[in-house]
Amino acid sequence: MNVKKRDNLTKTAICGIINVTPDSFSDGGQFFAVEEALKQARKLISEGATILDIGGESTRPGSSYVVEIEEEIQRVVTVIKAIRKESDVLISIDTWKSQVAEAALDAGANIVNDITGLMGDEKMAHVVAKAGAKVVIMFNPVMARPQHPSSLIFPHFGFGQTFTEKELADFEKMPIEDLMEAFFDRALSRADEAGIAQENILLDLGIGFGLTKKENLILLRDLDKLHQKGYPIFLGVSRKRFVINILEENGFEVNPETELGFLNRDTASAHVTSIAARQGVEVVRVHDVASHRMAVEIASAIRLADEAENLDLKQYK
Repeated sequence: MNVKKRDNLTKTAICGIINVTPDSFSDGGQFFAVEEALKQARKLISEGATILDIGGESTRPGSSYVVEIEEEIQRVVTVIKAIRKESDVLISIDTWKSQVAEAALDAGANIVNDITGLMGDEKMAHVVAKAGAKVVIMFNPVMARPQHPSSLIFPHFGFGQTFTEKELADFEKMPIEDLMEAFFDRALSRADEAGIAQENILLDLGIGFGLTKKENLILLRDLDKLHQKGYPIFLGVSRKRFVINILEENGFEVNPETELGFLNRDTASAHVTSIAARQGVEVVRVHDVASHRMAVEIASAIRLADEAENLDLKQYK
């Protein structure tokens, strides 16, 4: 499966998450060991994932765990090499550090998933361009509004300060969609200057990163506005806090320590995937591939109704 510019006849691809960290917000430590990560990779692929996203550092709210670059490289490269020995599945490296990205690409990764949108490490765009790799450029509201109440619970992203004090002050006043536009304009300019081909770029709305509940919902409601920029969308909403908040407000069990609470989180996340797939989002990044694949198949069938066979359905027994 090739991730390419929007094609109305292409189903949404599923990217399965493998966090090789001891502190990820939803599966921390579970796939830290190489053998466990490899086992999970096989499971995700068998359930329908065509991309695997490998991450060696947690970015969950409240995280204070800082991974040294060499340690992060060791974590992800070992897993990537193990997966690559037995599969040609597309592999995404989830990192904002150019040295980690370069090592992962050398080990067999195909995509760099940069949550700082090429803004956290000035060398990242050049690493991606040199490798001819694909890149996910994420809108990072935490970087654009570091003093916003929704940003303060996140760790610092990037080396140094990316924006000037005046820019940060201007960003604070912007409606969220204008802020996203300004961020992407800067990031895409950096990508162009480095020589990254447009067809190798995907955009991520940054759902769950320093956004209010309303802002998350607005960005998801207006997905087509982002599509109008002419780039594929890479969307990560799986088990995000705002989804859980909606469930909790409406009386659903959300405690992950209970079987129902854990299931509800994935079911609700899959509903968002269904909405995204109906709108032609190219890639969804998820934890539970099986439930999201079901959502993709149903939503894609509706979106691609004109291509369906005009069959008479048999009566149920």
